[in-house]
Amino acid sequence: MLPVGSWSSHEAGLAVLTGPGPASASLIRAWLDGACHGGAPVRQGFVAVLSRPDGSGVIASGSRWEQSALYAADGPRLLVGTHPRDLIEALPAPPPLSVAKLVDLLALYDAPDTTVHDGIRRVPLGHALLVGADGTQSLHRWFDPSVAEDRGIRVADAPALLREAVAEAVAASLPEADGPVAAAVSGGLDSSMVVASAARHRAITGLTHVPLPGTPDPHPGWDASDASYVAALASHVGRLSVRELVNDQRVHPLDACDQAVRRTWHPVFNPGNQAWVNQLVHAAEELGSPVLLTGASGNATYSRDRAGIVRELVVRRRAGALAREVRARAAADGGWAGALRSVGREAAPPALLARTRRLRGITSGDAAPGADELPYLVARISDAARAELAELADDHVPDRAEWTRFALMDSSRIGSVQSLSPAVWWSDPLSDPGVIATALRLPEEAWLAGGRSRGLARAASAGLVPDVIRLRRTHGAQAADTATVVAGTEHRYRELLERFRASATVPAFVDLDRLEASLGEEFRDPTTALEWQGVYGRAFAVGQFAVWYEDEVLGRGAGGL
Repeated sequence: MLPVGSWSSHEAGLAVLTGPGPASASLIRAWLDGACHGGAPVRQGFVAVLSRPDGSGVIASGSRWEQSALYAADGPRLLVGTHPRDLIEALPAPPPLSVAKLVDLLALYDAPDTTVHDGIRRVPLGHALLVGADGTQSLHRWFDPSVAEDRGIRVADAPALLREAVAEAVAASLPEADGPVAAAVSGGLDSSMVVASAARHRAITGLTHVPLPGTPDPHPGWDASDASYVAALASHVGRLSVRELVNDQRVHPLDACDQAVRRTWHPVFNPGNQAWVNQLVHAAEELGSPVLLTGASGNATYSRDRAGIVRELVVRRRAGALAREVRARAAADGGWAGALRSVGREAAPPALLARTRRLRGITSGDAAPGADELPYLVARISDAARAELAELADDHVPDRAEWTRFALMDSSRIGSVQSLSPAVWWSDPLSDPGVIATALRLPEEAWLAGGRSRGLARAASAGLVPDVIRLRRTHGAQAADTATVVAGTEHRYRELLERFRASATVPAFVDLDRLEASLGEEFRDPTTALEWQGVYGRAFAVGQFAVWYEDEVLGRGAGGL
């Protein structure tokens, strides 16, 4: 077993890559040597590799949404790294791209153990790969929290329990050494809670995206700029200075994706946001901060919304909890009629609700794009991708089991953003094992605190986060200036389409005719430009990666870069 690339520590038989917070190599070695039983001895994301003289070993991946462990066979050796480039350069020849993986990505399915590079595999988060002296491999899940709600927890105690778990996770994410600390802050519940918790220990520089002047709000209920909310947070917290990031150079999504691909050797999945993600990392580098705190995974754990919870309470016959929820909504929104309607709607069987909505001509504004919109080759997707698409039907009502899967979710894309900078650790405290384990234990009713969606997060942040954010009803539309940035650049996408048609790989997973047909009013309209980037722009970004890899890696050989 051979670790390749850069590591935080690399000594005899042990290689570890983790963030700038506390970590003990000796404790990590002992944990690996014991087959990773029990909780990991480090709270940040990490990759750890133990190689023994007899050829056996362990590759372990942390459970936070921060870093990935990658491995590939090179004859009898197993190469292990965290950046695709390091493995590809260590192999005798660059591997081809996996068309099966790429088409599934466009269909919104991302198996956590495979990668876009054929032959390079990934150890899923919270798992350890045990390798025997004879080369046999077995995958062991070391992070396996209970998913059963604890009815012994008082609903009134839930906000304090969740707040304490977040506070511990954030404290464990801070660098041991003094110095600047950067955080991405959007003015939403998740990033504001992370920043407010961090500022109790250290001075924080908050990095926030501000759109180009004159950018309108894209939709009712969506704010183009979060600047006023971030300013309110800075005033409330105290030890928070704010640096606004504006795409004043009008960096195009295609150029932002190209910059990211050259650093990460991985496709971009959210091209509309990539310019400001690049700006975030660059600003943290300029500040000299070894960490960039984020709230990226918050809606999976800390700020779970109320979707499906009322129906779950009906199924479990918790009449008292339902009555309390009606009273809470009436108090929050000022009326019994509205409270009864909303609770009754959420309590209805999914089939009845779907039929009623269809009869009234209502569709979900949050629905995932249908198969007729996504520009992938339908015949090429896997059965697993097909099954997941079916679950994302328009009127699908989630249940607790589905939320549990979301809270424990993993994807092969996790870790790619870490490769944007070797000097800045992308930190996500809300995916901390302590936060996840606490969230999973809390009673269902606790998530309905205050009669508002995301009510528990609002209650947990009371006092730490100003009410203008804590009780905020609007959403932040990050990269709302996308239409301005891409205006007049349709020809660039058409030129890229011609490169796709000449590619050996892209026509095998992208529906190029559907992609070409998308270059119309939806691309140019300020109210739909960002959504276009999330569907069709994503296909362009994945294809852009593929032609780059063909030209720059396969065409030259990894060593020629």
